[in-house]
Amino acid sequence: MQKTALSNPFFVPYRWLWRAALPFLHRNARLADGWEERLAPENWLEPDFPPDHEGRRVDIWLQAASGGEARLAESICRNLDASLPVRLLITTWTRQGRNVIENFLPLLRESHPHLRAAARFAPLDSPDYVRKALACARPRLTALLETELWPGLMAACKDLSIPVIVLNGRINKPTMRFGKFFPKLVKSISPGSVLAVSQKDSQRFEAMFSCPARIVQNIKFDLSLKNLDAPLPDHVLAPCFDGPVFLFASVRSGEIKRLPRYWNLITQAIPDAVIIAAPRHMHSVKEWKSLAEDLAWRPVLASSLAQVGKLPHGRVVIWDRFGDLPQLYALASAVFVGGTFGQGGQNFLEPLASGIVPCIGPSAENFQWALADEPAPSLEKAGLLHQIKTPMEAIQFMLTYANQKINRDDIRMRYRAWLALRTGGSAECARQMMDMIDMP
Repeated sequence: MQKTALSNPFFVPYRWLWRAALPFLHRNARLADGWEERLAPENWLEPDFPPDHEGRRVDIWLQAASGGEARLAESICRNLDASLPVRLLITTWTRQGRNVIENFLPLLRESHPHLRAAARFAPLDSPDYVRKALACARPRLTALLETELWPGLMAACKDLSIPVIVLNGRINKPTMRFGKFFPKLVKSISPGSVLAVSQKDSQRFEAMFSCPARIVQNIKFDLSLKNLDAPLPDHVLAPCFDGPVFLFASVRSGEIKRLPRYWNLITQAIPDAVIIAAPRHMHSVKEWKSLAEDLAWRPVLASSLAQVGKLPHGRVVIWDRFGDLPQLYALASAVFVGGTFGQGGQNFLEPLASGIVPCIGPSAENFQWALADEPAPSLEKAGLLHQIKTPMEAIQFMLTYANQKINRDDIRMRYRAWLALRTGGSAECARQMMDMIDMP
């Protein structure tokens, strides 16, 4: 019997784990949304992608994990050749990602009249479901964004002779650990091509997968430049705030017990200060609200601000609305970007596009590509980022920064100059995808 990637012994327990987990996953609030799509039913792609004369429905299957990766997908798609009749399936794991995709698809269809594109929830990575999904779509190419290196999907692509490319590729710590435990498996499901965001990531891909990897500029630089070209947005809820806004953006669960205990230092120094905590994941809003209540902060959810009117002093806002960060950055007097106390970091480029220098914690390994000295200078050396070691240092920096007169236009101009040598990743990724599909 011919040996296949999915016949690797690893997939025996992997398949059974998925089967055993199905009842529990179905009860998970995030995965229950779109559950039927995640099981790749026979009508998974109907009516958006009828089969062609070869039975093929899709040219490119582009997988984006969540909202942030979906924005990367948008930037790539806008750089596709508008003259070609490409059929593009974009999948994502989360409702946030799905909303981002469905919001940009109408404009994308206007700029690319020959493009046929639609969104779906990604199938669960059980070999049974990803093989069904691939057999239904029969893509010419599967493109995985950043760290979406799912073994079931990659093995099924290998067995069906579907080329795989990794775009804006990064190797995070969980993937490195997985590669060390299963070295033969990862080499057997190796992608055909990788466009990595840094020298270190390129080396990791080549060592782990034994596949060619080359470096491209991170697509997040393109997104940031696009934000710079737009005027600073106003937030509809801005009239609710009288004092300076201290924004704790994209904070993660690991920071719940680190940061709020120091918030009182802000209101002691500036009594009318407004503190906003915007969790990275909406499912952790309840946890942040509960902790704020335990600390006697009397938290208010952003979704209820219109009813509250003017926010009384000494209250904390827990932001439970997705997609508002650009407006919040434009509104803030000082910004801390979370995920940087032990969780690898979140995107600290976004506040710069709004003309405000953020501070971050000591853990930013997921964003080393943005901290590098090449091309010079680094963000810190350019005075466009401040990295601290402790929550207390973060508060001290934010208080000092909020007391300064911020020249947002100057910061944006300096940031634009810094970006000048770092854009073009979206176009390169789109070009590489088109080179890998053989359009009729």
